[in-house]
Amino acid sequence: MKDFLKGVLIWKTYACMMFTGSVTVFWVAAYFLGWKGIPLGVLLQLLLLSVVGSLLQGVMFTERLIKSMAYSARLLLFAVTFLAVLSVFAWKGKWFPAGEFGNWLTFAGIFLAVFAVMTAGYEIYFRLAGKKYDGLLGERQRGDDK
Repeated sequence: MKDFLKGVLIWKTYACMMFTGSVTVFWVAAYFLGWKGIPLGVLLQLLLLSVVGSLLQGVMFTERLIKSMAYSARLLLFAVTFLAVLSVFAWKGKWFPAGEFGNWLTFAGIFLAVFAVMTAGYEIYFRLAGKKYDGLLGERQRGDDK
C-alpha cells in the first residue's frame, strides 16, 4: 500500500507538470490565433489530457510494466501513442478546423517541437544530476579510502 501511495504522489506531480505545460503551450497557440483566453471546457480537456498523458508516461517508462525495451523505443512508442491521444482530444475538442490538412501538419509540428524540447530538457537534467551524484559518490569513496 505504501508503494501504491508513493506512486500516486509521483503520478500527481507529473500530471500537474503536464497540465501546466499543456496550458502554457495552448495559451501561446491561442494567442497567435487571436483568442482572448482559454475557455473552461478546454481547460477541462487539458486536465483530462494531462491525467491520461501522465498515466501513459508511467506505463511507458516504468520497468515494472515494460521489462526489456530500450529507452529510445519507449520514447518513440510514447510519442506515437501520446500524439494519437492528443489528436483525438484536438479533434473532439475542436481546437482548430480539423478539415484542413495543413492544420494537422502544424499541429504535428508543434507537438514534435515541444516533445523534442521536453525530451532534451529531461536528458540534460538527468545527465547533470548523474554527474553530480557521480561526483558525490567519488568524494565519498575517496574519503572512505583515507
